[in-house]
Amino acid sequence: MLDFEGFGLAPVGYDPDLLYAYSLPPQTAARIRAEFPILGTPAGYTASLVVAADVLQSASRGDHPELTEALRTLVKSVVP
Repeated sequence: MLDFEGFGLAPVGYDPDLLYAYSLPPQTAARIRAEFPILGTPAGYTASLVVAADVLQSASRGDHPELTEALRTLVKSVVP
C-alpha cells in the first residue's frame, strides 16, 4: 500500500490508523484493527490521536461529517 497524500514524517502507525479512522464506524474498522497490531500499542495510540485531530479538522470543514462521533469516541478510548 502506498500513500503519498500526507508525504513526510508522521507518528509510527499513522497510515494504518488513517485507514482505520476512515473506515469508522462500519465493521471494516474491526478488521483493520486486527490486521495492524501497531494500532493497539502506545505508538499506535499516539497515531490515533494525530489522525483523529486531522480528520476532525477536515470534518469541521464539511468533509466526512459522519465520522465525527466515532472519532470522538475513539479519542475517549485512547485518553484516560
